[in-house]
Amino acid sequence: MSTVAMPLEQSVTRLNTAPSDDRLITALEKYAVRSYSREMKLQCLRDELDYSIGLRTLNKLELRLEIGSVRRPPPMEVSQQAVIDEVSKDLLQLNGPAFVQTHNTVREIMHDHFDSGFTLRFPGHKKAQIPRVGLSSMGTFHEVSADGREKLSSQALQMGEIGLPIYAYKDKYSDNLLRLVLTPNSRTAAAGGHLHLDLIEETGCIPMQLTTDKGSEIGWQYAFQATLREAFTPDIDPHVYAVYMVLKSVHNTVIEGFWRWLRVKMGLNLKLIILRGKENHIFDSNVAFHVPLFYWIFVPVIQHELDEFWHRWNTHRIRVQPDKNMPSGHAPAHVLEHPSHVGGIDCRIQIPREAVDELREYLTEEVGSWDSHLRWLGVTVEFERMAEEVWVRIGSPTLLLESAWDVFAEMSAVIENY
Repeated sequence: MSTVAMPLEQSVTRLNTAPSDDRLITALEKYAVRSYSREMKLQCLRDELDYSIGLRTLNKLELRLEIGSVRRPPPMEVSQQAVIDEVSKDLLQLNGPAFVQTHNTVREIMHDHFDSGFTLRFPGHKKAQIPRVGLSSMGTFHEVSADGREKLSSQALQMGEIGLPIYAYKDKYSDNLLRLVLTPNSRTAAAGGHLHLDLIEETGCIPMQLTTDKGSEIGWQYAFQATLREAFTPDIDPHVYAVYMVLKSVHNTVIEGFWRWLRVKMGLNLKLIILRGKENHIFDSNVAFHVPLFYWIFVPVIQHELDEFWHRWNTHRIRVQPDKNMPSGHAPAHVLEHPSHVGGIDCRIQIPREAVDELREYLTEEVGSWDSHLRWLGVTVEFERMAEEVWVRIGSPTLLLESAWDVFAEMSAVIENY
């Protein structure tokens, strides 16, 4: 009998032996920070410190050791300074009283010292708007903005690997579109480099400054812009007239504002027409030749629509804005050709074709050819030849956006038995 009772007595004695004050303070402060209930505190004391006590003893301990709780808050000046210190870290004022401590005292302190934060967090409060400032430029090709648009990307269309990114270059002073092109790739630096060289080939020049957002495609564009400007205009101080400017997309307003017009005037209708092939079960991404056939038919058709929009944009008359720092009430194409008519200067930097060819050769050696980055998926030389033969076989129908899916269905039926 005594042999059984001895371990039990030792166990009770061990559980009732109080730990040192330091260990108790560490444990009880941890429980207070975690907002444990009194029952949870008792359970944790038994499990962690082998200390079994009741609620009355727990209350006495917390009072003696000055452990804070909801019912025993610190003095007001201590609470006030603690709240101020915590909220001062929240520069955006996004965290309310519940983040610090769910207590009316905290709310009162925050109202006294950080009242504006409550307004910022109020449901329905609008975030601060980006301030609008007037744009300025010395003349045409002083600054050209570039950007890609992926509202018709594979993620947007959900048609397998089908994607139709658009890339554009726009002159700031004249508002003239320099280039608006469909491209299979608008994200990689290699593709961006080839697109930039395409623009230089077409225009025969570079701007004094190229402006883009912080996209992944800008690496080679920056390198070419800096190299060519230094080589052909070494007398222009880059510290006075920037070579390249990288902005957030929301601040690249010269080109970002244009995308809205493209979306409203043709982008939404274009997307509906493209999706018709999926909705009417004409297009199936699991059929091997459907992706290249789509590109073979739709890329030239959509590019034609973009070219027409490009022409309309450059020939439309911009509304008169008397307070504008740059020209208004003009056609962009006219100002691009005759900047002096509206008080501007022609800032283009002429680039010989030999220099462009040399850079193209260098880019090809470093990252690959134009075809390796900008040829549409599956549209090989062999596929183009086969598609041309099939198109002739069905009567060489005119390729229009409205009837493109009809041509696709006809050609698809022939290719299946080709």
